[in-house]
Order: sequence, then structure tokens, then C-alpha cells
Amino acid sequence: LLLAAGCASSSTSAPYSGPPVNVTGSWNGGFFGALRNSVSMQLQQQGQAVTGNIDVGGRTDLSGGIKGTVSGNVLSYNLANGGSGTMQVTGNVISGTVNGQAFRAQRQ
Repeated sequence: LLLAAGCASSSTSAPYSGPPVNVTGSWNGGFFGALRNSVSMQLQQQGQAVTGNIDVGGRTDLSGGIKGTVSGNVLSYNLANGGSGTMQVTGNVISGTVNGQAFRAQRQ
């Protein structure tokens, strides 16, 4: 019984360990919550390295260049203006935060 319980708990807490997901493409969506601006990103990926541009409607402080690294299904990024964060990719949906504001976008 102890062995079965140990196996069950370790499998539910294991992080995504597959190859890095592909984030290349155009992504469009928006913020939800306090910030309701549109978001579009054009991303290119080579191996785990990601570069591109992000446009947050009406927010020049959050728009511009983006660079990051994909590990599993998580993109850790830095914005050219100094912001940073993580995004999680599930199929053709990417979600996360930009400057502490939650957003979700779909690959086009």
C-alpha cells in the first residue's frame, strides 16, 4: 500500500518532461481582468531559443522585442523594455502574464 501511494503521488507532481514545444507563428488574443488590451505576437524559434515581437494594443511600454527560452511547454521570456515572465503552451493556446497582467492567445 505504501508503494502504490508513493507511485501515485510522484506521477501527479512530475513536471512536463517532453521536448520543447514549438511556439513559432503568429499569436492573437487579449488580456483579461483589469487590463483588457489586445495582444499579438510573432515568434520564431530555433531549438529552445525564441525571438520575435509582441504588440499590446495601446501599450508602447509592453510592446516591442521579445526573447526567451522554451523548456518543455513553458516559455520564459524577457521584453526589450525590461519586463519578463513565463507563458505556458497547450497546443495552439499560449497563456501567461505580461507585466503581471494575465492574457491568453491563440496561434493563427
